Amino acid sequence: MASGIRSLRWRASFTVASVAFVLMYLFASGRIGSHIIQIDYTWGRGLLDSAQVEIDGTVVGVLESITRQRVAGFEVEPGVHVVRILHPECVSKPDTVVLGGDAGRLAVRMADIDEAYNCRVLLR
Repeated sequence: MASGIRSLRWRASFTVASVAFVLMYLFASGRIGSHIIQIDYTWGRGLLDSAQVEIDGTVVGVLESITRQRVAGFEVEPGVHVVRILHPECVSKPDTVVLGGDAGRLAVRMADIDEAYNCRVLLR
């Protein structure tokens, strides 16, 4: 009887470990979970508050300061995306972001205003 229970325990633990391994692999490879483009606009010194964020030609949101740290995240599909910050007084330079697979699920960009170039918004 004890031998039969021990055998079932080994099978159950092997099954649980196998399922956990497969889920960890899928999560680490970027096949499950959300993909996020995060924009940190702390360097903008408050000038980028309420600026619109455009991803692939579509406005997806506004940079809003909820806490003292100015960071905003936008969920997207895996792939190649073009990101721009639309500011009414500045020209914006687009940036290309790749997400998914080896590139990962998170892309972080720093937004800054280059005042030497007649107010241009840069993503670094």
